[in-house]
Amino acid sequence: MQKGGERCGQVSSSSRFFYLTFLRSSAMQRKQSFLWGGALVLTLSSAALAHVGITVYCPQVPDPSAMKIDGKDNDWGWLDPSFVTTPAECFTAGGETVAKSDYDFAYKSGWSPLPDNRFYFFYRVQDDTLIRHEDEPKRAWNDDCIQITFDADHSGGDFLGENLEQVHNATRFHMRVLPKPNEEVVFNSMTEYIDMPSLRWTEDMFEGKPTGKESIEVAWTLLPAGAADLSTNVSYTFEAAFAFYDLYGPTKAESKRHIFTADQVTHVGVRPLDADGCNADGNCGAKHQFYPLGSSTGQDQKGDQMPDYYMLPGEGGTAVESVTWGRIKSHLDQEVR
Repeated sequence: MQKGGERCGQVSSSSRFFYLTFLRSSAMQRKQSFLWGGALVLTLSSAALAHVGITVYCPQVPDPSAMKIDGKDNDWGWLDPSFVTTPAECFTAGGETVAKSDYDFAYKSGWSPLPDNRFYFFYRVQDDTLIRHEDEPKRAWNDDCIQITFDADHSGGDFLGENLEQVHNATRFHMRVLPKPNEEVVFNSMTEYIDMPSLRWTEDMFEGKPTGKESIEVAWTLLPAGAADLSTNVSYTFEAAFAFYDLYGPTKAESKRHIFTADQVTHVGVRPLDADGCNADGNCGAKHQFYPLGSSTGQDQKGDQMPDYYMLPGEGGTAVESVTWGRIKSHLDQEVR
């Protein structure tokens, strides 16, 4: 299984994104934690080896009522730029270097406590060629899209989607622009594997109706106006607010809603996919696949391989370098128990 951890040391202390990256040493059966932006190195218990070892700090949304899900980020001014992830903070599954003129992106996230109780996400892309071939949602991965995975209760486990137990463990979505009328933007790709149409209550549209705050609110933009499949030099955005569930059931009534709280840790995996051209037979596919530095390509199917997302309390306007060591140490202490 490919990981980006071996490349973590290449990231300078000026990196705008902040991780605690845990590097395994099989010979010594120990784990070292590197605090990027500082020179601190800790030796941790091997009890923490169950997780991939990357921590992403997720700020609290200061005023959820001010967040308008419209595909624009003018309501994200509260977020310090150091929390934004770009290709500079990612590795590619194939190890290739991708020019900004080919594909460039930035994404950011935040969380809100009760009564709103949601995970906010914004994603912006600049792409040399838009690939939007597939009419079948189960082949969304073959188009330009973004994959996002959630293991809300941080329990881990396999979640390809082959059976109900895997559906309960975590979930996986693909997001694409240019949906048809009454078609979802955010597709639950667990249904690629399990024959359970009712599970699609988790998407932004179900049976032709928006699911709203109980599942997903999402909006997208695409420029230039009129852009379509194979259009060149396009830019597009997604803005979404997700309700998380500790247990996704076949129906909403059989599911358990997740409650966000400060200093909580959950699993989130973000994977931008650039199809970037097609073969003569019309097959496009994900030419470039991006993962956060220090994370694992296994996040697509295994909850333990997703990055940890740590819910920061009310610090959205504070640079990541200002996150207190006390909060970080508390998280590490919990990791090794």
